[in-house]
Amino acid sequence: MYRERSVREQSRARLKRTIWRDALIIFGVFAALLAFFISVQAFEHVVNFSDGHESWELDEILTAIMVLPVAMAIFSLRRLREVNAELEGRIEAEEQAQAMAMHDPLTGLPNRRNFNRVLDQAITDADERPLALLLIDLNRFKAINDLHGHRAGDDLLIAAASRLAEHIGPLAFVGRLGGDEFVVLLKDVRQGDALIARLEEISACFDPPFQLAAGPVSVGASIGVTYVDTLDLSGDAVLSQADAAMYECKQQRGNGFRLFEAGMETVAIHRAEIEAELRDALRSGRIEPFYQPLVRLEDGRIIGYEVLARWRLDDGSLRMPDEFIAVAEEAGLISNLFYALLERAAADVRQWPADLIFAVNLSPVQFGDAWLIERVLQILTEAGVVPGRLEIEITENALVTDIELACDIIRRFKRQGIKIALDDFGTGYSSLRHLGELEFDKLKIDRSFIANLHSSESSRTIVRTITAMAHNLGLQVTVEGIENAESARSVIDFGCDIAQGYLYGRPATEARLDRDDEPGERVA
Repeated sequence: MYRERSVREQSRARLKRTIWRDALIIFGVFAALLAFFISVQAFEHVVNFSDGHESWELDEILTAIMVLPVAMAIFSLRRLREVNAELEGRIEAEEQAQAMAMHDPLTGLPNRRNFNRVLDQAITDADERPLALLLIDLNRFKAINDLHGHRAGDDLLIAAASRLAEHIGPLAFVGRLGGDEFVVLLKDVRQGDALIARLEEISACFDPPFQLAAGPVSVGASIGVTYVDTLDLSGDAVLSQADAAMYECKQQRGNGFRLFEAGMETVAIHRAEIEAELRDALRSGRIEPFYQPLVRLEDGRIIGYEVLARWRLDDGSLRMPDEFIAVAEEAGLISNLFYALLERAAADVRQWPADLIFAVNLSPVQFGDAWLIERVLQILTEAGVVPGRLEIEITENALVTDIELACDIIRRFKRQGIKIALDDFGTGYSSLRHLGELEFDKLKIDRSFIANLHSSESSRTIVRTITAMAHNLGLQVTVEGIENAESARSVIDFGCDIAQGYLYGRPATEARLDRDDEPGERVA
């Protein structure tokens, strides 16, 4: 606003200078002609052209003389109008340029530069008028953008901006920082139930699907919130706190909001460090496949291996998936990681006996990859591995995110001969209806039900019931986390088909093809 006023005031000053200059010129000419008129009056009686030429009356002479300042006045007024129109156009153009520099061209919302100015001003009054800063990140935006195209992504951003601005109202600041990140500044708010209720309302406004030209899409949002009632923080520090809270919210894998707490910034910094290191690890090929045996319980034979990602650090130690998979998903690196792991595993599988399968986990984030099936088939073809040897494991959360998209992905995989397993069953939100609709080949019971199988009747009942249900649906059942013979005997009694766990072998860099417990020999 200060810059806009300065531009207008400077232009007005230039216009005033022009007016005064032209007025002085007209006044000077008029004064000179008036002096001339007085002089002519003094010599009125001697003005006489009697030498045979036509005589002019004095009044006619004065009239002719007065035409000059009148003409100059008319010219000056016209010039002033032109100058005024030119300056007004320049002012309008400068103001439009200023507005464009302070607003996002896609959504029309204030941009990061504008937000920084408003935030800095709000912080100066925070001790008397506390504020709440909300950093909002759309969930699944990249997947929708990749699947439906950039135009659909732009339409989604515009729709989200419109819904957010309409829901927030004119008394709060709403802006777009870039990408799929939005910011809301609530001024003069107090901590307590009223603020929590307001945050819940803002979070809920993203729940209804967005109606796009490509069809309805559901995204939801992760919201990080920080409350400021002191003048001690800078704008960057406040934004950093909101970003740390948003990261914690994303870790919950769902829509909602998190309030900033001390210590969150350390977690956010650590996450940023892991992301940078992960990018380097992918470039240098330090994400390695480890193989854990899949054993058929009927005869104890190894029928294949699950491929597990391990990150080899510079010192030779390993970083486990729970330390970097979530970071890869949030940073948009999960597809690169998946394809790199699949390429290395497929090259190893080519050396295995032809009857062994291999299973790879697919992240729900990858459902937005429009070339997922084609890329998987390309990797298998280049490695010389038939698609029927690959088994894709999908978690239940993938079904909740977009059931129709999941159905389509599963059908397309199965048309290529690739098998599909529903992983970690019992920990997510899938329903029996999903099991009937989707063409799964296997159902994997989560290890949490196996850990206390020997001491918990409810766990035994759950495993027994799930197994019977799966068999009635024509699905095989795999149990994870078998670590002792007692658990193995229990799941055999329940009728489970396949097992994996430390009893049969820990994840290793190579499949055990040259040992006594190779396929065909009983291992349990």
